[in-house]
Amino acid sequence: MKKAYDAFCTIEELICGAILCIIVALAFATAIGRCIGHPISWTVEVSQFFLSWLAFLGADMALRHGRVLGVDLLTRRLPKKAQAVIKLVTDILILLVLISFVKFGIDLCRSNYKRSFQTVGISYSWATASLPFASVFMSVTIILEILQQVKILLGKEEAS
Repeated sequence: MKKAYDAFCTIEELICGAILCIIVALAFATAIGRCIGHPISWTVEVSQFFLSWLAFLGADMALRHGRVLGVDLLTRRLPKKAQAVIKLVTDILILLVLISFVKFGIDLCRSNYKRSFQTVGISYSWATASLPFASVFMSVTIILEILQQVKILLGKEEAS
């Protein structure tokens, strides 16, 4: 199971890297097009589409690597078990929020299926799908974090 998850994480990182390259290439193409007097109108919408996916998939990567904003000023001097309890509670709250993102994100996709990007004609639902899709991935990451904190609380593993 760990190998499958690690492979998934690697694929997610490669996809995010590719999306970032696409966004940069589109921005460059747009700038060149404007300079030579032939603006490319569809690149802005395609970039916005890819940016929505990059933002949410990148959030999962940040969450997995512990790179999200946190306030540890009050907790860093607490004992490891107390830190684990606080982390467990906050992770459970985050999981509840992510579950609501999945539910309401699916509703958002359904409500946006008739709306389309003006120049490329694809449904806006494909962009809004990034929220519930990535929220499922972040939920898996948070569940793994919760299991880690439970192991620490049960004394089966050292806190990192």
